[in-house]
Amino acid sequence: MRPQHLRPMQLLCLLWAITFLPQAGALLCYEATASLFRGVNFHYWRWLLMRSMVCELREGCEETLVLIETGTNEGVVGFKGCSSALSYSPQVSYLVPPPGVSIASYSRVCRTYLCNNLTTLQPFVNLKANAPKSVPSSFHNCPSCVGEHSKECLPNFVTRETCPNSALACYGSTLKFRAGLLNTTFLLLGCAPDSVKLLANFQHIGSIRVTEVLNVLEKSQIVGAGPSSRGSSWGILLGLQVVFRD
Repeated sequence: MRPQHLRPMQLLCLLWAITFLPQAGALLCYEATASLFRGVNFHYWRWLLMRSMVCELREGCEETLVLIETGTNEGVVGFKGCSSALSYSPQVSYLVPPPGVSIASYSRVCRTYLCNNLTTLQPFVNLKANAPKSVPSSFHNCPSCVGEHSKECLPNFVTRETCPNSALACYGSTLKFRAGLLNTTFLLLGCAPDSVKLLANFQHIGSIRVTEVLNVLEKSQIVGAGPSSRGSSWGILLGLQVVFRD
């Protein structure tokens, strides 16, 4: 039997397939970002996994998820992709514990096919279950919001929360999270033990680079009781002018 010769089109397709095959030992990982600041529901939130990527040799698959809570407001920011970090098992903890503004993170790096496959907020369920259920409150209150300046933190959406006795300072910052395709900037307002940088010791959360700039709120804007008016809310947000420089 004569040997079968590939037609030019078949040969072209074969060469194209070989070109895009992962190198031996290279991993295929999910590539995704998450950035949601309204309607976060622990039981129904899903991280959609629509894309994958081929990593460089010796890289692993990372997934890092950050949960931000202030008053009744919640936000979720996350990153999935390739990482040069050594593998580590799932780590979940409070970077900033409650009461008041709280920030929790889940992160891991693994090295099996599409292993960065988390799609829910399940890692935070047990963490929240062990947090204090109720704490003594004070008569002091602060503006409360998490989200983008032009969306979730529009003046009409900024509320005031009653502060717990152990978190009487009014905190306000602009946070920028960057990693791979993730590039999100948002406001965070709420009660805290001190009006200092909450993430001063966390320049990175997993591969997410964190930039935190404190916003200065005038005393007339943060002291007082009762619901905030539209005017005072505009005063709060118009005073938050931040320029990020790489």
